[in-house]
Amino acid sequence: MQRNRRWRLCALTFVILSTASVASAEPRTWSDDSGKFEITAELVTIQHGNVVLRTDDGRQLTVPVKKLSAADREFVEGLESPARSQRRGGGKSNELMEVAKNFFNELRSEKREVAGEMLTTKAKEVLAAGKSPLASLPAPEEGDRALRVLRPKMVKETAEIPVQVKSADKLHKVKLHLRREDDQWRVFAMSAMYPEGERLINLESELVPEGEGNSLEALIGKPFQFSGMTLDGKPLDLRPYQGKVIVVGFWIAQNRAEMANVFDSYKKHFQEGFDVISVHLDDDLMTLTENVNRERPPWAVVADKYPGNPQPLGQKYQISQLPTLILVGRDGNVVSVDCTGKKLEEELAKILPAKPALGEPAGDKAANAEGADAPVR
Repeated sequence: MQRNRRWRLCALTFVILSTASVASAEPRTWSDDSGKFEITAELVTIQHGNVVLRTDDGRQLTVPVKKLSAADREFVEGLESPARSQRRGGGKSNELMEVAKNFFNELRSEKREVAGEMLTTKAKEVLAAGKSPLASLPAPEEGDRALRVLRPKMVKETAEIPVQVKSADKLHKVKLHLRREDDQWRVFAMSAMYPEGERLINLESELVPEGEGNSLEALIGKPFQFSGMTLDGKPLDLRPYQGKVIVVGFWIAQNRAEMANVFDSYKKHFQEGFDVISVHLDDDLMTLTENVNRERPPWAVVADKYPGNPQPLGQKYQISQLPTLILVGRDGNVVSVDCTGKKLEEELAKILPAKPALGEPAGDKAANAEGADAPVR
């Protein structure tokens, strides 16, 4: 209540400015740090720790950045001036932002040849075979205001760049994913959040031909044949998973939003007999190992690209969309092949609880024995 009162007092003392628009943007909903006050306005500029907003009726309002919600503060951080960005090591940031801007600009062209040249080597091979998702990506509307590239996040040799794209009269919030290759930043994927969860288009995987639908649907009701190598190069032991309900999650490091969603379900249902097997399709096993050692996920981690893996699951099941979550029932048969977002809880509600609580999480304890190439049952 006290925070809301402070925000309202701030709202009552807004200063109506006569300055010209410096950095106008699409209208968005702004809220205070308590989430109890909201206003729809477009951003005019950022100055002296304040944001200047313009409402639909033409008023220009000043709000301290520190009073904004965490999401709004992050949004403002991504729009900071080039000079401030440079002081924070913004040279690489500016380079990445320019790559993203050029990539989306090139999506307006019919053949998208320049955009194709900006892809990783593996993505170019898929493009040359005529099976790339590149051609299906929506084109931005014309004009500079149809694109807004925000501050990128870098983790060693990979980066993700938030981009707001206006296409077909709708504003889409997406992320462009890049990898350092031959001393250049190359595009390998694009992701976005939808009501059903996070979706990533992997430009290094072949596009499913139109009309074929989801080929994974043929697995429903059948045993899920599973094999996998752990990060220490040993086959995953499936015996601890017998009689459990399991989500086999296919993803890469960039699918953090969906990983968090699965973790919530794991905490909620583990004692009811629910577990997770995480299949990472990342190429960089060193970075994957560092991430796993740092984050210590409570479930088993499979490195699908481990050298010598006789049959990677991503290739076996033609996983082209990430993340893909396959739900396997207690009998070892596939229940669903699309359990992202709210769908996971909906499916779990149908089949849990059905047995007494089981023992401790398998996690990496299950990662050092036999059981490769066997159904999860």
